[in-house]
Amino acid sequence: MKAVYAGTGASAHKLNLLAQWVRETVAQCKNGKIDVIRFIEIDIPNIVPGFYVHVEDDDKMKGVRAFISDDPLGMVVSESIYESASNGCMFSMEIILHEIGHLFLHHQYSSLSLQSHAGSYAARIKDTGTANDAEWQATTFALCVLYPYSELRMCKNNEEIMLRFEVTRKQAERAKRHADRLNKRELSRVFDTEQRWLSQVFRSLPQNGKATTESHGPSEQLSLFKARQTINLS
Repeated sequence: MKAVYAGTGASAHKLNLLAQWVRETVAQCKNGKIDVIRFIEIDIPNIVPGFYVHVEDDDKMKGVRAFISDDPLGMVVSESIYESASNGCMFSMEIILHEIGHLFLHHQYSSLSLQSHAGSYAARIKDTGTANDAEWQATTFALCVLYPYSELRMCKNNEEIMLRFEVTRKQAERAKRHADRLNKRELSRVFDTEQRWLSQVFRSLPQNGKATTESHGPSEQLSLFKARQTINLS
């Protein structure tokens, strides 16, 4: 999966702060678990007016699980992913939250030229770290929403993660790696910087279903992420 450059870098703890805000002020959580379907169908439209959700037949999606569309602004999700997320499947919920991460963090790139085959674009992303990788940002956001760091950090091993979050061992191992990354960066956090970044995210949220940002070049639909939405579970 090729990296997609994000002009604004974000640390894991910044993304966790955004996820924490989502869980505490936007989403409906019961017993610590987020209702992802309610989140995208009711809660997101409350802060992003005009946002819609369209469930599409798997055959018509041709292998694509979900993606963000910018005209009109919304999410298109395959029927199988939508149904399994409704039944609490962590894999499917992560895919949906991954796309919401793109909505919050990268919708402004609909007005940017992010052609991966362009020489100037290739030069921009060369040797770029994960902090500017849009796919990494979206996946980290999704994991932070599904596995609240305040709870995850209390788990000493995979077995405790499996019990606390009711997940498989493979999912627990993935969550443990995520927690380890956050733990390693705990001492390097700059709280004022994180708060300023979060305020910037708030200010840049789409208004009336449209991205509010200056035009910086040829239009590139948010379906840019359509071909890259498959989450690497390794």
